[in-house]
Amino acid sequence: MTQARALEILKTGANVFLSGPPGSGKSYVLERFIKALDRQGRKTAVCASTGIAASLIGGVTVHSWSGIGVRRLLNRFERERLLNNPDINRRLNDVQTLIIDEISMLSAETLDDLNDLLMQARESLKPFGGLQVVVCGDFFQLPPVGSGSPTYAFSAKAWQDAGFKACYLAEQHRVAADELSEVLLALREQRLTAQHVRLLLKRQDIKHYPVTRLLTHNRDASVINRQQLDLLPGKVMAYFMKGQGDWTKSLLVPQELLLKTGAEVMFVANDYRRGFVNGSQGKVVGFKRGWPFIQLKSNGKHILAEAYCWRRELDNGKIIEAIQLPLKLAWALTIHKSQGMSLDAAEIDLSRSFTYGMGYVALSRLKSFQGLYLLGLNSRSLQLDKNVFSFDKRVQSESQTNEGSTFTSNDILALERAKADPKLISFIRKARS
Repeated sequence: MTQARALEILKTGANVFLSGPPGSGKSYVLERFIKALDRQGRKTAVCASTGIAASLIGGVTVHSWSGIGVRRLLNRFERERLLNNPDINRRLNDVQTLIIDEISMLSAETLDDLNDLLMQARESLKPFGGLQVVVCGDFFQLPPVGSGSPTYAFSAKAWQDAGFKACYLAEQHRVAADELSEVLLALREQRLTAQHVRLLLKRQDIKHYPVTRLLTHNRDASVINRQQLDLLPGKVMAYFMKGQGDWTKSLLVPQELLLKTGAEVMFVANDYRRGFVNGSQGKVVGFKRGWPFIQLKSNGKHILAEAYCWRRELDNGKIIEAIQLPLKLAWALTIHKSQGMSLDAAEIDLSRSFTYGMGYVALSRLKSFQGLYLLGLNSRSLQLDKNVFSFDKRVQSESQTNEGSTFTSNDILALERAKADPKLISFIRKARS
């Protein structure tokens, strides 16, 4: 399906599952859809499954927005407590469209809890209380965090009830048509061979300029970044975040950013006018008026990195801000934190892979095969969950059908929540407790 057709279907007000391989433009379509909703004055909750993913789309975690938090499951008493909170209740009732990005990392249990909470808060028998719900992501990427086998969101009862229209983007806008795209496609189509693995292994032990290293464990990345910074000569420049609240912890930038001339860095925000995007890599080549000069690796352009402002709207309409340089040290980065980024080149160490999708996510961050410098693999590196293959095939088939189908276009500004009979609401509350 093309991006334009997916956007048309989103604008009808239908519940939609927007999917496709990395680089197919899912984030771009979401961005255009959010702007269209804003122009129409539609109240929209822009959320994601993790804080990092939320910061990339200018939203909040679905756990924070709903009040569910980090709980594994909501019991009746916790649900009632949330509904008795006036701020949370108002938030759940005022919104008209709910967007959840990186849906692969949201568990089925959380999606069902969210559905129950919205139905009860909005006193509606409709799935998610009658909201338009748009979920976006690729289930071949990282699964929900937890012990045992992943419980993907598509296995939730709420997923079946919502009747999501599949929009599977087929065009490729990031990965070049080379050996890398062939390996990624072979992984998705369950036809990976020893020849594909040998292709990857050819990218070992290749001399190259310094690039970001993608690792499986957060502690390893932090240690490498600090060690490399300490090895550089010269004065340390410190930049401290100005912001309010715990939400600032979900941003990709650190509370305290330490830089020196020669530091490897990465931009973690988008500013197309100034010439950088999330994932742009570079090196600090000097400072001017206290701000670092960054030379981009992709084109050699020099950019003066100045303070960047992230904004969040509170329930009362007040806008709070966080201000920091849109940079982080980039000698090393975890694969989890790289999801959603696009990198020109990276050293990738998969020798300690521990869950499905790690190798797939890491490799799909790259724009071309020539940007891959492989440090190691293990038996889990290229594994994808077999349960996802059959689901993905079904989604592609449904998307092809939807591409040629005619949808009844709703005036999404006029959509209102449906009030159910009080007796039925009482029945729901008892049944779901």
